[in-house]
Amino acid sequence: MRTMKTPTQASCEVPPLEFRAYAVKELATLYFPHCEPGYAGRCLRRLIRRDPELLRQLQERGYRTRAHYLPPVAVQVLLEHLGTPQDFYEILRKS
Repeated sequence: MRTMKTPTQASCEVPPLEFRAYAVKELATLYFPHCEPGYAGRCLRRLIRRDPELLRQLQERGYRTRAHYLPPVAVQVLLEHLGTPQDFYEILRKS
């Protein structure tokens, strides 16, 4: 499986997401680019767990809380709910 590069500290250029399954840590490092993969994964899982509507929509599409991979339909739900990793990062940076 091909892994995506994590953005560097100097820039937050995030490559466009492909429609495919992602490892939770891989996707999390796109949404939380300045975190280590393990911590980014915990941040993403916490964000999902604290949003009942997002969690419900993900579970309807096959998400399991301890899963290591997110199916493409779950990635689509995250995109609809959180926006692109670049948009999400910009919002976090401004707050």
